[in-house]
Amino acid sequence: MKEIFLAVLKIIGFLLILPLIIAFIIAFQTQILSLPVAKEAWILWGAGSYVALNLFVYNFKNIYDFGKSMIEKMITFFKPAGYVIPIYSFLLIIIYIIALIFGPGRTYEPYFLFAISFSITMHLVLTAHDIYQADNSVLKAHYLLVFGAVLIVNLVIISLLLAWAIPEYSLIGFVKSLASHTSYLYRSIYKTIFLDSSV
Repeated sequence: MKEIFLAVLKIIGFLLILPLIIAFIIAFQTQILSLPVAKEAWILWGAGSYVALNLFVYNFKNIYDFGKSMIEKMITFFKPAGYVIPIYSFLLIIIYIIALIFGPGRTYEPYFLFAISFSITMHLVLTAHDIYQADNSVLKAHYLLVFGAVLIVNLVIISLLLAWAIPEYSLIGFVKSLASHTSYLYRSIYKTIFLDSSV
């Protein structure tokens, strides 16, 4: 009985943050699609390549687990650190920034963008898979709530990293879009549930 009650609470929690998750995804997508066409293309190719490889060739799980364990050993006081910090993307962006400072970064920019996008997609997909596998319940309530929260934190961290690495990626634009879509979604739900139903 306790498990059912907790599962219901988690599903309610997930439904409460679902509009926020959608707003985060829309805001992030908007910034990616507003990049110069060449940069946008390399980022989309990176994400698509990982998805294709994951489905048909190799999922890179061992590589993901190694990076996740590194983070967990460094940040022992925060258990989900391995889920919320995309270590490979962080390292690639640092290398990219150093390369830009010393000159050759522009030459290899497409490859860095491809690799950064590839690693971000790997991190999100395998984090979702890890949390899903850890939830043995039928409703997957724990998975829905936890991955929803992890996805939000990931998109914040990834946006900070991309704003650092790609000048055209606007953190202010991301925040404005996020605020606008969050407000719109919650107001729409409120009107639908409380105002329309009272008519």
